[in-house]
Amino acid sequence: MRSEMIQIIIQQTKEKVSAKALEDHEAVVGIMAMAKNYKLSEESVRTIIHEVFDGDKERMAKALTVASHLIDESLIQKIISDVK
Repeated sequence: MRSEMIQIIIQQTKEKVSAKALEDHEAVVGIMAMAKNYKLSEESVRTIIHEVFDGDKERMAKALTVASHLIDESLIQKIISDVK
């Protein structure tokens, strides 16, 4: 994925989290769904999550932990199909 697209994902996700339109774990679930749909590299996903949470390791860890309990293959596929 092009760098510009990654920056757009970061900016839009950050805005939604800041505006409380998304909970932290919801942002992670969305990022993971985009990663699968757009075939983002692991490095790109790491960069997006790091930027969205301003490098706050505690928030990232908590959001990733909660998201890991919610994400399964069928959920990701449902999110992708809902977006299309």
